[in-house]
Amino acid sequence: MKIEKLIIAVTFYYVEERLKYLSAISHLFSSLANDVQVFITTNTKDESHHDRIMASLDRQLRAEILVPELLGHPYLLTWCHLDIFRKKFDQDQDITHFMYLEDDLCVRPGNIAYWMKAREALRPHGLIPSFLRFELKSGVNTPYSSDVVKQVPFSQLPKVRISDNYYYLNLRKPYQGMYLMDRELMHEHLSGPSCSPDFGIWYIREKAAQGLTFAKVPPGYSSRNLVGYDNSTKQIDPDALIHHTPNNYANNPDTGFGKLPVSELIDRSLTGYIRSLLKPKYIFNS
Repeated sequence: MKIEKLIIAVTFYYVEERLKYLSAISHLFSSLANDVQVFITTNTKDESHHDRIMASLDRQLRAEILVPELLGHPYLLTWCHLDIFRKKFDQDQDITHFMYLEDDLCVRPGNIAYWMKAREALRPHGLIPSFLRFELKSGVNTPYSSDVVKQVPFSQLPKVRISDNYYYLNLRKPYQGMYLMDRELMHEHLSGPSCSPDFGIWYIREKAAQGLTFAKVPPGYSSRNLVGYDNSTKQIDPDALIHHTPNNYANNPDTGFGKLPVSELIDRSLTGYIRSLLKPKYIFNS
C-alpha cells in the first residue's frame, strides 16, 4: 500500500552535525507516497545554513524551509508544523496524509504499508496504528528499544486480536517521535484539544509528536496508539519498527534507554502470565 499525496513536516533545530541524520531520512521520503511535499521548520535565518539544509536533502524532493516569526521559547519550534498542516488541510483537498517527524527518524515504505493496513483494522475501535523506535549498538545488528526499558507480559497488555497469528498491542510507552494521519485523523487533531501545547502528559517538545495519542482513549487503554505483533513469531511486527538513527541511547552506558532488545520486549513466559492475572485485560476482536 502506498499513500497518494503526503505532506511531511520535519523540525530541524540547526546543528551542523545533525545534517547527516536529516540527509539519511530524507532520501526515503520520495518512496513513501506517489506525491510528496516536504517542509523543514528551523530556527535559523542564516542563508548559508539554509543552503546546507537543502544540500543535505534528496534533490528529487519538493522541499521548502520555513523559519517561524515571533517564536518565543525555542521549545515551541516543534509546534510550528501545525500551522503548515492547518493551512495545507484547508487549501488542498487532494492531500491524503500528513506526517510529522523529528529530524532523525527513518521511515520506510514498509512502515507506510503497515500503517495503512493497520489503520483500517483499528478504525472501528477508535484506535490508531503506532510505531516502535529502535536503535543499534555499534558493531551489533540487534535492534534495541529506544523507549521501552522493561519487559511487559503479553497477557497484561490491552490489545486488538486480528487472528490467532496477529494482534495490535497497547504498549505503556507509546512515544514514537512522530505521527502519521489521514485527513479524518488530522481533522480530529486540528479541531480538538490535542493540537494545544497544554494537552497531554509529556514535556513541551515531545507533546508536539503525540498527535492524538491521548485524545479520546477507549476505556482500559493507556493511549490510542497500538503496535503490530506477530503471534506466530512472538515478535513485534518488523514493519512497525522505525530507526532512531543517532543510536545515542543504545551506545550510552549511562542511560537505561536503548538496552532492551526488541525481541525480548514482550514477555510470553509463565511468570509473566501469572503476573498478568493481577491486571484487568481488554481485548477487542476484529
